[in-house]
Amino acid sequence: MKCSYRREGEGGRAESLRGRAYSLQLTADSSMGLGVRADSLRLRANSFGWRAYGALVAMTIFLLLATASISHAQHYGHDMRNYFDFGEQCYAAVEQSPDASALQIRINTANALFSFLKTDRAHSSLGEYFAVRDISVELREKPAGSVLKTLNARDTIYTNNFAATTSKESWVSFSKSISLDGVTLPQTVEAHIEVRDGFLTRLANRPLNMDVLLRSFHREKSVTGADSTFIGTSDVVIFDKAEDSYTYRCKNWGNTTEFSRDLTGGISLALGKNVKVDSINVRLSQISNIFQDKDFAPVLKSSSSVNPEDIIPERIISPAGADSEIVYKISEPDKKDSAVTYYAALFTLPGKMLEQGKYRLDVKIKAAGVIRSFSQPVELQWHYMPLSLENPRDAIPPLAHITTDDEYHDLSTGSRDEQIRKLYAFWKKQDPTPETAYNERMAEFYRRADYAYFNFARNARQLDGAVTDRGKIYILYGPPTNIERSFLLGEQPMEIWTYTNNVKKIIKFSDPGGHGDYKLREVKPL
Repeated sequence: MKCSYRREGEGGRAESLRGRAYSLQLTADSSMGLGVRADSLRLRANSFGWRAYGALVAMTIFLLLATASISHAQHYGHDMRNYFDFGEQCYAAVEQSPDASALQIRINTANALFSFLKTDRAHSSLGEYFAVRDISVELREKPAGSVLKTLNARDTIYTNNFAATTSKESWVSFSKSISLDGVTLPQTVEAHIEVRDGFLTRLANRPLNMDVLLRSFHREKSVTGADSTFIGTSDVVIFDKAEDSYTYRCKNWGNTTEFSRDLTGGISLALGKNVKVDSINVRLSQISNIFQDKDFAPVLKSSSSVNPEDIIPERIISPAGADSEIVYKISEPDKKDSAVTYYAALFTLPGKMLEQGKYRLDVKIKAAGVIRSFSQPVELQWHYMPLSLENPRDAIPPLAHITTDDEYHDLSTGSRDEQIRKLYAFWKKQDPTPETAYNERMAEFYRRADYAYFNFARNARQLDGAVTDRGKIYILYGPPTNIERSFLLGEQPMEIWTYTNNVKKIIKFSDPGGHGDYKLREVKPL
């Protein structure tokens, strides 16, 4: 996001609006309780056309009514590039089955990647709009690059409204398996994944290349030399929520999951017949954070031994369906093997204090005197982080509303990395729940800043809405209960914001130039 910032003096503004971080009015009535949700503050692609449409309407009214004051009635500056360039729109993961016979390919795509057409009458019950998604997967040798296996699939995506066709928050999952018959194990291969728009026959997203370590199973002798003591393991699956004790859902964000929450996951095991699991230990180590990606000394963050009652015999964890998420079932394996005993193991690692960054899961399984260990990367992200938090040049200017001059000067000086550190340190002091890594007050502040940046900008070329008078009021008090707008001939455009919640204020703005640069004129109690 690009925005220019010009810090103004407080002259002519109500002094009572200048607050401190601890007085952000983030109470039940004025913030979280007002229904300010991430999805409502994010830019919707289908609203971008209103800029051109609004300009046309404004010009028409100007010619008919001979007034220039209506040229910025209800549309504000939007920059669609910020919306479409922000965030990942395609995630993928490749998981190996516990018996090493197949790879499970999981892909999740946002609707914004595809072109949609109106659905015909015969298929209207499936959705109002549809798109075609082509997926191709190649397993390639490393480093030679010879193709070992391929998977090609085509499916149809349906939506029920136009807004969802361009949404980056509407996802559709894909899950298929590739047999590893004839592939030499163990070895490291590359999974090359391409997602195409079926209508435009072009890449919908940049190709994804993932290194996959293929583990062996029967072909690998144990340390004792007897096949009866082998331990086959699947990759770890991280769950998002449980529907019941045997059904779980996963957002299908590849090897990433949400930060600041407990990590619940599962592993499928395949052991020699009549071999029982002695113990399973899972450890989570942090290997980077948002401040430092390289030369980060690994830090053990959490460790847990799987409870014996959570090691379920004759069950595996397998995908059972996909919509916007992947559904996993703990169920009997499809293929019976007289030489194998399957297990599904579930674990939970405490994670409320886990911050954003890269981590490593280390799993150690002990059975019949044999130990098998493996590691798997996982990244914890804030998937719906406000746009304005992506860069300190956007995150720091709105802080002028809640800091002293000295505090603001300190936050806005130094290198980019230094500013990020100081920014998070500032908000850490304001965290209402220091026992978690998620800072509700910071999140709400920047959700409001996002809305202000895009909706209260002075003009379409200068995304500075968060530092305007309306932006300041919106950030401090949240969305008003009611907005009245007045565009009378010969008078300045006016906006009157009424807060009937615990803010209890009536706030008036006027636009002297008629170009959308509204100034605060009056604040009075309700």
